[in-house]
Amino acid sequence: MDDRKKRIDDLQRNNQENRGSLDNLLENFGENLYSRTKNMELDFEDINQYKNYLQDIAESNIAIGKIEEKNRRFKELEEEIEIKEQEERERAKEMSGIYRRLGSALLNNPAYEDYTSLFREQADALTAKMESLEARIGELDNKEGGNVFSWIGKSAQVLVLKSFLSKAQESQEQLYHNVGERYSSRDSVSGGDDVAVIREEIDALRGVSRSAQDEISVLRDEKRMISAGFGIDGNPQKQIQSVKNRIEQIKDNLRSLYKNFGAQASGIMDEEIAPERKYFIDTIVTAEDGEIIGRAVRLNQSIIDNEKAIGKLKASLAIDDEKSKIEKYKRSIEEKKNRIIDLEKSITDLEESVRDSENSISELQKQL
Repeated sequence: MDDRKKRIDDLQRNNQENRGSLDNLLENFGENLYSRTKNMELDFEDINQYKNYLQDIAESNIAIGKIEEKNRRFKELEEEIEIKEQEERERAKEMSGIYRRLGSALLNNPAYEDYTSLFREQADALTAKMESLEARIGELDNKEGGNVFSWIGKSAQVLVLKSFLSKAQESQEQLYHNVGERYSSRDSVSGGDDVAVIREEIDALRGVSRSAQDEISVLRDEKRMISAGFGIDGNPQKQIQSVKNRIEQIKDNLRSLYKNFGAQASGIMDEEIAPERKYFIDTIVTAEDGEIIGRAVRLNQSIIDNEKAIGKLKASLAIDDEKSKIEKYKRSIEEKKNRIIDLEKSITDLEESVRDSENSISELQKQL
């Protein structure tokens, strides 16, 4: 590789590093300078924009905090509602058991015959069926002897009978449940019987359940309000990301402001700065900033010098490239001239051959 190309690569790499260092230096310097203007009443567009950007970031962070707090509360509500609904499901199971106990107590208490008469026939039929099945199962279990085939047949019969018994027990439990549930809102005949005690349990459990339902309703209303507050999108994470993206865009704009202000204060701006702007900058720049300004000037000058050197090296390479083209063109011209000479000689030879052929024709014609 030509040393000049390597030198250009080195200079470009150095300039890239210098630009990065200069940008960081100017951004930090500009941010520092802007921070000195927070309590000043100034009529400069960039300073007003700087203050607006800071306010936007602060308001955006507050908005994120509110969304996060709503989202946290929303999840808390979901968990609380799920816990209370699970408790309600457990209470429903407990209440179902109490209904069965109440139904059994009612059917076994003659004092409630007026009510239970509607279910007496079904209850007696189930009781009789269960007793019959249990008796038959007992007989088979007590039956001894027989061969293996008899034993297999007996086992199969027992399984079938137990299945029938299980279904009958389920029907009886369902009957107790239905009887107890339908009676659960009525008063007991006597204040001290089993029915009265069970009714008190039901009232107490229903009171707990009503309170729980009221609490769940309040929690659901709060959850709906928070969900509505998330807007049409309804996704707090997307909203937070959207606000964060806006903050990043504002920070990019701020970095541009910082860099521009730092460049103005360092005196390395290419454009002319208005006198009132220069006077203002002089009022906020301190002697302690001299080192930063000096570094910025040196880095900027190094970039300029490198660019000039790169330009000269590129021009030198371009000149050599053009010279190489000229040499190539000259060689091509010389080759074409030589070809022209060869072609002209070939033409002359052909013309001589034509004349010889014409003379030969003339001589031959004389013989005709």
